[in-house]
Amino acid sequence: MSSEKGNILLVEDEENLHEALKLNLELEGYTVTSAFDGAAALEAVAGEYFDLIILDVMLPELDG
Repeated sequence: MSSEKGNILLVEDEENLHEALKLNLELEGYTVTSAFDGAAALEAVAGEYFDLIILDVMLPELDG
């Protein structure tokens, strides 16, 4: 699924920050896919195209 503004993968393990970013991006009209660790991020990019990836550097399982 993609939106007019763009499709974003948000990779952030800190739940409060993740939810705040996701909410604001969605309010601006972006489609946001969530990943909470590096392994989930790799799985997401293998199956879908993203216009932008917002990636935390220090993540569980696999760093960004």
